[in-house]
Amino acid sequence: MKRNFFYFAWRELTRSANLSKNRAAKGVLIFLALYFSLVAIFMGFNLSKVLSENLSGESIISAFNSLVFIYLGFDLVLRIMIQNLPTFGFQPFLILPVKRKRIARYMLNKSLLHFFNVLPLFFILPFTFKTAVNQLETPVLIAWLASLFLMIFVNHFLAIYIKWRTNESNYFFYGFLATAAAVVAINYFGLFDFATTFGKLFDLVIQYPATVVIFPIAIAALYILNHNYLLSRFYLDELSQKKKEGNTYDFSWLNQIGEYGKMLSLEVKMITRNKRPRTTAIMSVLFIFYGLMIYKDVKTDSPEFIFVLGGMFMTGIFSMMYGQFFPAWHSRYYPLLMAQNVKMKQILQSAFFLMAATNIIFYLLSLGYMYISPKVLYIHFVVMLYNVGINTWVIFALGLNSRKSIDLEQKAMFNYQGMGASQWLISFPILIGPLAVYGVLTLLFGTTVAYIILGTLGLTGIILHPRLIDYFTKQYLRRKHKMIAAYKAT
Repeated sequence: MKRNFFYFAWRELTRSANLSKNRAAKGVLIFLALYFSLVAIFMGFNLSKVLSENLSGESIISAFNSLVFIYLGFDLVLRIMIQNLPTFGFQPFLILPVKRKRIARYMLNKSLLHFFNVLPLFFILPFTFKTAVNQLETPVLIAWLASLFLMIFVNHFLAIYIKWRTNESNYFFYGFLATAAAVVAINYFGLFDFATTFGKLFDLVIQYPATVVIFPIAIAALYILNHNYLLSRFYLDELSQKKKEGNTYDFSWLNQIGEYGKMLSLEVKMITRNKRPRTTAIMSVLFIFYGLMIYKDVKTDSPEFIFVLGGMFMTGIFSMMYGQFFPAWHSRYYPLLMAQNVKMKQILQSAFFLMAATNIIFYLLSLGYMYISPKVLYIHFVVMLYNVGINTWVIFALGLNSRKSIDLEQKAMFNYQGMGASQWLISFPILIGPLAVYGVLTLLFGTTVAYIILGTLGLTGIILHPRLIDYFTKQYLRRKHKMIAAYKAT
């Protein structure tokens, strides 16, 4: 029957209507896979040299073992955000005399065929053949190498289980984020060295090769955990119907804003109740920590361009990610929306208010970086004004070319469903545009004048927003029927 499972899975793949679609997106994924593979190989061959230059009385192998925790941490987070769960297209077998345990085993075994399980080999094997073979005896080398390979699958099954649970419960998802943030913060501030402590586990394998048995035991435990989780949900009503129960959110207070408040409350409900926009919003919040990466080495004489770049991302990331698919977020019910007693002006005005409010909120959150430099106060403020007053209209202009519908229940990370030319091009005017304007103005007039002009442009766009809303309302109404037809076709 396992052979039949693979046979049916292959037929399901080859007969899928999506097989020939999104070839450009598939090409991008193949390019990224080749790129990261080459990067991993390059790092693997050069890692021993880098470690030897930064060692303080520690062996290269021990230093490498300490880096395993950092890699696994990034790998776990990427798996949870990007890696697909084992797909299940075998509901018909549940009413046939086929054991559910066999179906569950097939799903878990099939999940092992993933790029994330191969990528570490391009990093580990070059380091092994260049360095480890010269420092470890053959039995010890085999045990150490086996422990690294087995740890890949430990991470694999752990990520699958966490993703099962986070998809089922928002509280589990937020708990995982809080735990990950706590581990990063504790390690960053030197309260506890997780990397070195975890690396001692592989040092123990080098000292006592028999301890490698720990890893297959961990794999078996996680395999059984995932197996039992699947079995507990192998019922037709669990698999074929979407759960209706869930958290309800009351945004009726938004109705007090005015005639646009009702549409704004519906916009916020759409974000909080659907997976893809909700994940996009959460990812936007996480970009607040982007400043820890680009501001950590900032000095007094550092160029202010760094703060402009950081401000663009931290204050306007939600507008960029949300606006990338505007108005395709409503594509599934766009014909119904156009038939309701809702004016196009209300839709655009609510989107403008939403992006303006998030820019202001993210600006206030980013003020915490003033402990690094007080320049954050006025540079982020100027960039925030530009995001609201200029980039919002750029988003509306590019939204006029929206032609592909969005599935709100799909994942957000590395998901190219609904991606069109306008979505790929939107990053250029939104990011490169203001940076280019700032660069040219700085060269011509200096940084002070550049900030004044950027802020003035933003304020002008905000002051003129009623007229601009009216203009874009007319443009969207002209393209209404073309957009409806395009959304239905996709």
